[in-house]
Amino acid sequence: MKIPFPVITLTAVVCLSLCNCTQTLQDRIEKNPAIYAALSGAQKEAVGQGRLLEGMNQDAVYISWGQPSGIRDITGDGVAVEKWRYTRYMPVIRQDIHIGYNYGHHYGYCGPFYEFGPTIEHIPYTAAVVEFRNGKVSSWERERR
Repeated sequence: MKIPFPVITLTAVVCLSLCNCTQTLQDRIEKNPAIYAALSGAQKEAVGQGRLLEGMNQDAVYISWGQPSGIRDITGDGVAVEKWRYTRYMPVIRQDIHIGYNYGHHYGYCGPFYEFGPTIEHIPYTAAVVEFRNGKVSSWERERR
């Protein structure tokens, strides 16, 4: 049985909204009240706006931006350097045409020997990198969209 593309899309949207697997800034603040309370006034203001300040510790960055996608440790010159990478996903819509026997793909418009229709892929990219020296923010970069 073929499932129409709009039904699959609607099902995915409903599942993602029910799961709500991502934490919001407010969730991170509520789950880490002692860490948030220990921040200076300027740091609390920056964290509340999802910003970083030079000299913030790793806990403050976690509350502000969330869990990094990857962490890289760099050694050299006697200074401990750690880089946190934040990955995001960019949706890319492609128009595909496949000719041949259809082995049960459930998207697009399908026939017994062809299928065509939009395909959405999510391509990962590095959206931000935060560099820590001796456990404090020394620099960061963020992609603008």
